[in-house]
Amino acid sequence: AVAVFMIVYYFVAGMVANIALVANIIILLGVMCSIGTTLTLPGIAGIVLTVGMAVDANVLIYERIREESAKGKSLRGAIDAGYARAFGTIFDSNLTTLISSVILIYMGTGSVKGFGVTLTIGLLASMFTALVVTRLIFDFLLARGWLKSLPMLHLVRAEKIDFMKVAKPAFAVSWLLIVVGTGYAFHRGEKAFGVDFLGGDTTVFSLEQKPGEAAVRSALTKAGVKDPRIQFQRDVTNKRDTLRVDSATGTGDKVKATVLEMKDAKFRLLGQDHIGATVGKEIQKTAVVAVLLSLFGILIYVAIRYEFSFAVGAVVAIIHDILMTIGWYCLSGREFNATTVAAILTIIGFSINDTIVIFDRIREDLKLGVRGTFREVMNQALNQTLSRTIITSGTVFLATFSLYLF
Repeated sequence: AVAVFMIVYYFVAGMVANIALVANIIILLGVMCSIGTTLTLPGIAGIVLTVGMAVDANVLIYERIREESAKGKSLRGAIDAGYARAFGTIFDSNLTTLISSVILIYMGTGSVKGFGVTLTIGLLASMFTALVVTRLIFDFLLARGWLKSLPMLHLVRAEKIDFMKVAKPAFAVSWLLIVVGTGYAFHRGEKAFGVDFLGGDTTVFSLEQKPGEAAVRSALTKAGVKDPRIQFQRDVTNKRDTLRVDSATGTGDKVKATVLEMKDAKFRLLGQDHIGATVGKEIQKTAVVAVLLSLFGILIYVAIRYEFSFAVGAVVAIIHDILMTIGWYCLSGREFNATTVAAILTIIGFSINDTIVIFDRIREDLKLGVRGTFREVMNQALNQTLSRTIITSGTVFLATFSLYLF
């Protein structure tokens, strides 16, 4: 979906971005194999998310090239200026995301650590492919005289939207939604936490014929087992398939009875176990520390690169995004587990990306001496960066939506 979008929107430049995307995945898998990592489900989610985020840097470069071309520069001049001007923004936005992903590696356990490793390698690979691989391809095409122009669609045009006019009402509505969501989260209490946090029952079965995961989930949901974690595994040594179901404390017998009733697969109980809640308390503690460390790291970095008022604005925006996600995730009736913690930490890294792009444009406009009040300068920066904000968020949405669907 991401590759198709890039070709449709950016034509030849989109093809170049897709070559970089393939190179990115090859590098990512190559590095993971070379350091002996094991792919977990969250690790695969990390790869999918990397695909969504990998083209972000290309979008920033291409939108810059479009702007430079509009100023009347030659194609080579526009490409040179596009890469030069986008570099700082790409470097800052990726480095702030790396702060979160590295903290995931050091603070995370098991699957969360795998998610962090994948995301970190993917981010470094995407910076390399976007800044080096695509540039080499463009230079090669220009040197051969095969590239005469870079046509691109321009669907998102926003020249004079007064964003700052609706800032206060938008702020009020936004925080009202957060209060509703987080209030409901507190109301749910322990019910909002899954097996990873509260402990629970693990039931393992052998099987002869593998049913679909949807069939097992449907049967367990009908039996009143909420949000079970279902994993089919194959033992490489004896080629035997097993089914593992993690569920809330006290539901193990219900899981056992429900699964054994599914006659077609010929399930046989291999064992039942109970996970203690002490592990969950450790995950909660490390999750809170990881979030605080990520926010502190981003605050310091943005304060050094921009100024302290910018850093405070960025951190408040991130806190807004985290609370909005947590609140509405709870309203959807789902439970928190270790993977959800990894997702929230990824939101911290991704949330800052577009903020950095806008900050970078505000700083650039101030250096150029753009006339008007600071409010007008902010409005102009928001309008100038609107298309890349929508496109970069859109490509990541395509990736996360496919995760949701499949």
